[in-house]
Amino acid sequence: MKIRTIDANRIEFEIESEAETDQFGRALAELVEPGQVVGLVGTLGAGKTRLVRALAEALGVDPGAIASPTFVLIHEYLGRIPIYHFDAYRLNDPDAFDALGAADYWNEGLGVCLIEWADLVVDRLPPSTWWIRIELRGAVGRAIRFESSEADRLAAILDPPGESARG
Repeated sequence: MKIRTIDANRIEFEIESEAETDQFGRALAELVEPGQVVGLVGTLGAGKTRLVRALAEALGVDPGAIASPTFVLIHEYLGRIPIYHFDAYRLNDPDAFDALGAADYWNEGLGVCLIEWADLVVDRLPPSTWWIRIELRGAVGRAIRFESSEADRLAAILDPPGESARG
């Protein structure tokens, strides 16, 4: 995995395999706290659900329970921190996202909210939302851009001192 700092709040990770996607998800699990909203953006097949699965497994969720919420719209998973996994792809408009009661989940602050296709409801998400943008790079490669005030902390977990992956 290669890591490139864009600015104080944005870091890009070059992912070469599903194993590195899992590593990224586990590192993210070390940072999330109840009440955090994470917006996931990427094309179909970019790896949004794969990343959610890695994060959820790291928080103690049964891997067999984790699926894309495309047809259900919200999945709730119990782990050390509850996970609320949303999918905005099939919603007609942002008002439909509001009708799901999504804001109630993060306002209660009991778990972490992971929202696939978050770019479709960007104006409905809190300003403190962490953004993860995933771009395909070849058959298995991905560029993952993490946008948050916690960008440096995530990079430090994935790039411990003495093992520089920064480019």
